[in-house]
This record gives sequence, C-alpha cells and structure tokens, in this order.
Amino acid sequence: MGITFTPVKTRRLYEEIAEQIQQLISGGELKPGDKLPPERELADTLQVSRVSVREAIRSLEMLGFIEIRHGEGTFVRDTNDNDVIRPLAMFLAMERGSLLDMFEVRRIFEAATSALAAERATDEEVEQIGMLLEKMKDRIQSGDSERGEDFDAAYHYAVAEASHNNLLIKLLRTVHEEWSKAVSAGTQQLLLDDARNAEEIIKQHVRVFAAIKAHDPAAASQAMLEHVTFAEREIRKHMVE
Repeated sequence: MGITFTPVKTRRLYEEIAEQIQQLISGGELKPGDKLPPERELADTLQVSRVSVREAIRSLEMLGFIEIRHGEGTFVRDTNDNDVIRPLAMFLAMERGSLLDMFEVRRIFEAATSALAAERATDEEVEQIGMLLEKMKDRIQSGDSERGEDFDAAYHYAVAEASHNNLLIKLLRTVHEEWSKAVSAGTQQLLLDDARNAEEIIKQHVRVFAAIKAHDPAAASQAMLEHVTFAEREIRKHMVE
C-alpha cells in the first residue's frame, strides 16, 4: 500500500522573515538581550510590508525566541529557557482546528493569571495595566478596531506579567498567540466594530482592572473568566456567519 503525500504549499512571506531572524539568533549575530530594529525599519530593510514583519515577530514571540516589551521594543530571549514552550507551540499549531479546546485552555490560563496578578501586582504594574486599558478604550471608542485589538492583547499580556510566574506567562502567551491565529485578527476586530459588544468588552476590562487594583484574586479571576467567555461566544457567532 503506497503512502499518500499532499502537495507542499508555497511558504508564506512571514515564515521566511521569521526564519531569517531565527538564523541570526542561532548563528550568534543576535544575542539574548539584543534589541531588534523597529518594525518599520525591518520592513524597509527586507523590502516587505509591515504586516508581514508583524506576523513574523508574533510567530517568533510565540515560539519563545523573542519578547515584546511594550513601550521598549522587541528583544531576543534566552532560548535555553524555552525548551518546554516550543513543543507546546508546535502542538497547538497542529491542533489549531480544535477551537473548543483552545477556548477552554485560554479560559483556564487567563483566569489563573488574573488571580495571581491581583495577589502580586506591584504599584507600577497596576499603573501599566491601567494605562493600557485607557489606550484600548481610546482606540476602540475612536473606531480604530485594529489598534484597539493591539492594546487589548497588550493589556492581557500585562496582566500575565503581573502574575510573576514566568512559566505561566510563557504558556499563556503561547496559547493566546495560537488562538489569535486560529481565529484571525479580522474576526476579532469584527467584535470591536460592534458598538454594543465593544462597550461591554471595555466594561469587562474595567472590572478586571478594578479587581486587580483592589488585590482581590477571586473577583479578578471571575471578571476575567466572564470577559473571555463573552468574547469567545461572540467571536464564534461571527465565525459561523
């Protein structure tokens, strides 16, 4: 009985960009702690769109090769710390069709990081989360769903960072990135384009922030669970349509 292979598809541009950056890291030209050039500069140098660069950066972040520090830039990680994360990222990429499983995993991780953030967040971290919340509100209310989604993601990552659990932070980032790819940015932005949904999502983020600021783990976990459950339910409606 012969083995059946499927045709190899042409690689997407962002994968080639990611591989080039990955080779610079593995070859030692980019070392842990090094800062990557800004997105616009990378796009000009590589003669590609900023969208392709952004996708490459996100995929490398998911795999644990780099980290994005909001307000500072993109930095090379010490990949020796990510041996557990890379296999998970690869597994999630292969299992991307099972959205229900991803939704459930994301709810668990988001609720856990929110509870820990409420316990452990410093004053500076609370301030950072609040600042990202205000920027998200401003962009959404201005009708800029793309930037609103960017600040939404940054808000969730800031909450995760405030948990002070490095493994949980990496796991959540990995799940969140794969979930975002499976759902697609366009579908997520549709959620924010709906005025009623957008207003409800803002209120939910405010409740999560208030619980973290009050250092109330149970309230933070419950508020985040309600938010993620609501967002996923609405997104699935768009995906069915």
